[in-house]
Amino acid sequence: MRTINSYERVMNTLQGLPTDRVPVFAVLGAYGGKLTQTDLKTLYSDAEAYVSGQQAVRDLLGFDMILATFDYSAIAEAFGGEVAWFDNQAPNMKRPAASEPAAVAALKLPDPRRTARLPVILAATRQLASMYRGSVPVFAAVPGPGALPALVLGLETWMETVLFDEDNARRILERTGRFFLDWTNALCDAGATGLVVTESVASVEISTRDLFEKVFLPHLYGLFGQINAPLVFHHGGGRIRHVLDLLPGLPGLAGVVVGSRDDLGAARSALGDELTLIGNLDNLSLPAVSAAEIRGRSLACLKRAAPAGRYILSHSAADVPLGTPLENMQAMLRAAGEYAAKETGAS
Repeated sequence: MRTINSYERVMNTLQGLPTDRVPVFAVLGAYGGKLTQTDLKTLYSDAEAYVSGQQAVRDLLGFDMILATFDYSAIAEAFGGEVAWFDNQAPNMKRPAASEPAAVAALKLPDPRRTARLPVILAATRQLASMYRGSVPVFAAVPGPGALPALVLGLETWMETVLFDEDNARRILERTGRFFLDWTNALCDAGATGLVVTESVASVEISTRDLFEKVFLPHLYGLFGQINAPLVFHHGGGRIRHVLDLLPGLPGLAGVVVGSRDDLGAARSALGDELTLIGNLDNLSLPAVSAAEIRGRSLACLKRAAPAGRYILSHSAADVPLGTPLENMQAMLRAAGEYAAKETGAS
């Protein structure tokens, strides 16, 4: 097969069409700041700075996807929360906007094009989409509809509300769901190729299968059907095996990221043949082991998942730690090339 570009490689994979090799991806938002020697507060507050970081990532490593600004603290801030800034990782929510469920109704829904740093994310998305149009897909990460209220209330308060205050939980989901659609539509209008929906309430560490199926899954069906873009479902951390068989049939769903402790074979069996499987390298181990070890783990993933098709090699959590050596990430790409060469018989 002829060599194709990253955009064709990823989109062909998502559609179940032939590719020259398995696509490879890593989340390198903060790492872009490391490469351009930009402090992280500037990186996540200035569109030009973030775009320059992703240019450096692409030029140096050549991964098959680019992720627009992955910063959920900007959403928490837009609702009225407080942000914690760090020197060595992406910002996080320090204080939520509301301390009790009833207070959420009084919060003004953020305007994606005007509120806080949300316009910065849209500007970076727009620039990246224009820069890499037709050559590299630009996906945008968004908090899932079930997890979004945690950015307004805090995770513990949100899950207590879901478990013990059904009426308030329903009202909160309806209200934050309106922002979810506003935000996803704005990102798509800015040129995002697709969306990575990080739904932490799908992980076994946070929610049971019954709770996910009863409370959150119907909400996902209602909102996903209103988005006109390919969607990748992400567990947000932890394990997702217990709900994988519930995901096929979600409107617009093109792929699912599994956790590093999920089994790729079992995940494929649960998802069926129509969805792209993504993962499952351990994010936190990337800086701690050798490039040879990463190559070996990548090849193991490829041997396990690639024969069935529709597979993207990636790690399974958020940003790659800043201490990860470049050669460890290059080992992922090298493994994909080696696997493709072996499969095709190329030298």
